Amino acid sequence: MSITPEERLLGGRLTVVVRAGDTVRRLPMPWSSEVQRLLTHVRSRGFLLVPEPLGFDEQGREILRYIEGDTSATVTPWPGSLWSDELLVEVGKTVAAYHRAVADFVPSIGAHWQYRPRALLTGEIICHHDFAPYNAVFKGGRLLGMVDWEGAGPGTIQEEIAFLAWQWVPLSSPEAEINNGSDPEVDQVARLRLLLDSYGYEDRAGLVDAVIERVEISRSGIEERADAGGLPYIELRNEGYTRGMESLIRHLEQNGRSLQSAIE
Repeated sequence: MSITPEERLLGGRLTVVVRAGDTVRRLPMPWSSEVQRLLTHVRSRGFLLVPEPLGFDEQGREILRYIEGDTSATVTPWPGSLWSDELLVEVGKTVAAYHRAVADFVPSIGAHWQYRPRALLTGEIICHHDFAPYNAVFKGGRLLGMVDWEGAGPGTIQEEIAFLAWQWVPLSSPEAEINNGSDPEVDQVARLRLLLDSYGYEDRAGLVDAVIERVEISRSGIEERADAGGLPYIELRNEGYTRGMESLIRHLEQNGRSLQSAIE
């Protein structure tokens, strides 16, 4: 019996993922089975920009269909097409389509999620929670897939939109070091409006406050895990990620009112 060769995929700072043929595989976690149910559900509703779930292999590893295309880990430096207005529009429309597809998903009793391991609350859906450029598969200005669903869990549409705004506009403070290939002179208001319009997000009150809250969740989460000795999180902190988040929070606390007014 021939053995399909495996190669470790680039990226994956927090999780080791290997490619075997047209599949990707990773060690199972407590939430893996529920994530497979989630992906099966949204694909059954016609949302196909997620990996096809294929169960588990003889080693117990989770199997997903590989999505062919570029990622931020395979194109260095990040290409300008990641920051095109065309791709931003696709992101807004795609996340809106995902939210429609997941709206009637009912988690299993006792489902354990990595992010917020609890039952859905009224008004919540299962959000991706980490759909940033580093979790996109793309080709030029086309979005081909949303990957890394390990962090999926209960949340609100507003906080998902807040995360998209932070990562895809992207929102940053004036003094932030730009190291992701984006334009340091980007018109954040115009890009944010374009994202919200493409999603169809109309109830925009409190969005900037939601961005601040979401950035703080990421900042404090990295700090707590770094303090506990988690090596990947120590690396993130040493590379300045939490300092950048602190800078953005201060900037939005001081200047967010004008941004909020501009999008309403």
